[in-house]
Amino acid sequence: MTIPLHVEMTLNSRVDLANLVHAASDEICRIAGLDEDSMLNLGLALREATVNAMKHGNKLQESRPVKVTFHLNGRRLEVDIMDEGEGFDFERDVDPRLPENLDKTSGRGLFLMRTFVDDIRFARNPGKGTTVSLYKKLPRRARGLKRA
Repeated sequence: MTIPLHVEMTLNSRVDLANLVHAASDEICRIAGLDEDSMLNLGLALREATVNAMKHGNKLQESRPVKVTFHLNGRRLEVDIMDEGEGFDFERDVDPRLPENLDKTSGRGLFLMRTFVDDIRFARNPGKGTTVSLYKKLPRRARGLKRA
């Protein structure tokens, strides 16, 4: 039996710190045995979720933290991104591929998240923020977690 991996990061709401989350994601994906495409896709989805938490959740108030938690077991990787803000409209369904949206410089985050992970869930906790949970199934060949 493999011991699950649990990693937590707490960041100030500074967009440049999302690079740290992406780097951690790459390493955890490597440990999980995910291929390069899956690693890149999850990293992009996670970066979008982290930046959304900082910008739309915490309104870029540096004193408000964003907490990112990785949970890795033999079947899947779950990443929870938690802000302390009022949240955002995660039910908004905007397709950036539509002609009226092609020239917009924002509005692709949720689309990318939904495209690049196996499942995504949102939980709003009034007065305490929003949690976005991203789920990535591990391929059968990768289910025995790699050790360094």
